[in-house]
Amino acid sequence: MIIRATFENILSFYEETSISFVAGKSTSHPEHLYRAVKRDDISLLKSGIIYGANASGKSNLMKAIRILQLIAVHELPKQHIEPFKLQASSSKPSKIELEFRAKDRYFAYGVVFTIKGIQEEWLFEITSRSEREIFTRITNNQTTEYTFGGVKADKETGKFLKFLGQATPAYHSFLHEYVERNGNGLEEVKIAHTWMRDTLKIIFPNSRYQGISIDVEKDQDFKKATKSLLSYFNTGIVDVRRFPVSKEEVDLPRGMVTDILSRTLPRTILCVASYDNSSVYFFDTDSNGKTNIFKQKTVHFSKQAGDVIFEMDEESDGSVRLLDFIPMLIDLRLNDSVYLIDEIDRSMHPMLSQKILEYYYEHLSQDLDTQLIFSTHEANLLNLDLIRADEVWFVEKDANGASQFTSLAEYKPREDVRKGYLLGRYGAIPFFPPIKSLNR
Repeated sequence: MIIRATFENILSFYEETSISFVAGKSTSHPEHLYRAVKRDDISLLKSGIIYGANASGKSNLMKAIRILQLIAVHELPKQHIEPFKLQASSSKPSKIELEFRAKDRYFAYGVVFTIKGIQEEWLFEITSRSEREIFTRITNNQTTEYTFGGVKADKETGKFLKFLGQATPAYHSFLHEYVERNGNGLEEVKIAHTWMRDTLKIIFPNSRYQGISIDVEKDQDFKKATKSLLSYFNTGIVDVRRFPVSKEEVDLPRGMVTDILSRTLPRTILCVASYDNSSVYFFDTDSNGKTNIFKQKTVHFSKQAGDVIFEMDEESDGSVRLLDFIPMLIDLRLNDSVYLIDEIDRSMHPMLSQKILEYYYEHLSQDLDTQLIFSTHEANLLNLDLIRADEVWFVEKDANGASQFTSLAEYKPREDVRKGYLLGRYGAIPFFPPIKSLNR
């Protein structure tokens, strides 16, 4: 679960800016919390809802966390690095830090970097009252130094850590290199890396969960849950299946299909989507090396005709978008998982966003570290009968064009929050000049 995210000089964030998912003092909707059990625990919100006008910085929150995730699990994604542009050019580096809960422990992982490489990297174990260094990496004048706080390591492990630190390239994270080289002595590094790689999941507006029909085939529990959710959302879709097609029916570039077929390995399934994601194909190779091609389609039911097969591009954008969220809702119900969604309401009816949130809240468990954080324009979710005030954040740009966060809880709302938001009492809405002024 995310505790706090901090950004500096990256995308639309300039001065150090933070957003927190530590629970406030409100007693409403206690089921929305992971409640602190031990003295040093931190009570955390299991959801976060982010509002803001277009270009306010909502998407940049997700993008910045994605940059940190890419650094943590591999290397610096140079093509995505974009320092704040609305200030005089300077050599100021970018900084991203994420505090999170993993395996009943709390960590702070962060990096300071430029396009030329990582200047600083750190991992601390934290509590509500203290912090303990796991490792710190600092580069000055092309010399990199590491410190390892309180590591109980034998002589050989100490040598290995020193060697690994010196061998880590400027573009790679120590977190990644340590796991890649099967490091020993720092269990906390493995916990943090696993959380970044497997637990944290980010869904952007164009993201597609392409293999839902495979999961339906292989896992009966997943199949049952998928059908239940399709019925709950009432889109008319009753199932998602794979159907065999010939090589000639595949609407992918012919050379690509030939190349895929020439490279397939026995006992493997390769999932490939068309450029616009309207078609999803599976190249399923058996133990003898024979490859069968399948296409993912939806199934509707008619009392007159029985099962009726639809192509994916015959479904509405909203229905296809909903298919992306069904595996997420199942994952959140069953596993420790954290999802960030940019524009959850894109292409969907306003009621579907609310139904997704209601379903998530209905299946929350104190035993699972689950969290759903999303950006939206859907004002109907601003209902204190559904959400807590401290779950809502507004994003606005200041006079310098930098994004800033403000919590709804700071306003201590006692009114109709939706009405107050649309009237501009909390900011984070578009400003339009009078039409007459545009005609002068």
